[in-house]
Amino acid sequence: MRAKASLVLGLVLLVSCLASSPGFGQSLPVNTPAGPTDMVLIPAGSFQMGNSFGYDGYRDERPVHTVYVSAFTMAKYEVTKALWDEVANWAAEHGYDIKPEDGPGKEPDHPATGVSWYEATKWANAQSEKAGLNPCYTVGGTVYRAGESAPNCNWSANGYRLPTEAEWEKAARGGAEGHRFPWSDTDTIQHSRANYESSTEWNYDTSPTRGYHPAYATGDYPYTSPVGSFAPNGYGLYDMAGNVWEHCWDWNGESTYASSSGSDPRGPASGWDRVGRGGAWGFDALECRVAFRHYVGYTPHYGNYFMGFRLVRTAP
Repeated sequence: MRAKASLVLGLVLLVSCLASSPGFGQSLPVNTPAGPTDMVLIPAGSFQMGNSFGYDGYRDERPVHTVYVSAFTMAKYEVTKALWDEVANWAAEHGYDIKPEDGPGKEPDHPATGVSWYEATKWANAQSEKAGLNPCYTVGGTVYRAGESAPNCNWSANGYRLPTEAEWEKAARGGAEGHRFPWSDTDTIQHSRANYESSTEWNYDTSPTRGYHPAYATGDYPYTSPVGSFAPNGYGLYDMAGNVWEHCWDWNGESTYASSSGSDPRGPASGWDRVGRGGAWGFDALECRVAFRHYVGYTPHYGNYFMGFRLVRTAP
């Protein structure tokens, strides 16, 4: 069912680099530590979660169901290499087993990649402690700083954490309903809107350029783009389609998704794969849809060129 996703995760794609092409958008400055000015409020409320375009999605994206999500704040940008390094250096001096090299990135203003789910949750705790906030993740009642253990989450803590699937999708939709992508003026996608691999396979991929994004398919992998290189969605969030997959809290569970709680669902209590959302530079238009749920090979200890993350905080 997910041959494309499995292939991209399992193999290094061998293609020629396309010529660099300016004019696809101007990148924003490197995102700074995720303080109040870097977060946007996602208001409390209900939305329709799931794929309303039944013919172009997978069974695990349905049924469309009403979900209520409490208010939270989300980082405008994916965590950059510069920000990863800043926090990881602090963490290494305060009892954490994460290091700058655990989150490589192409440039300081590109997203940190290769970050496993475990590393992302520990980094979120480090960011919280560094900012004087209460960490969300614990193991055995102790702040999660080392090892590979499935932590508990204190949802009322004021620190940083990964979004749930429901939070991510609500945020990605930008306050609009029934659309395929994070924008609401069209249900098509082009390289002018996102960093992804364009193909003729999907009729809603109308990009005049095909393959990897011609402005960013240069040098060695990964072909990421600077955060904020494309227009934001309705909530002011950047790169909610393409660039890198974003870690979510939830374990994968198809049946759990179909029957998920109507209020702040947080996924199954256990599982094998964690869920990622948003598509990536080496994935096509299908995976960039806001309803697409990525979990092939997405075990929590695994990271690669396509994976990154952004953080949220529970609103006071």
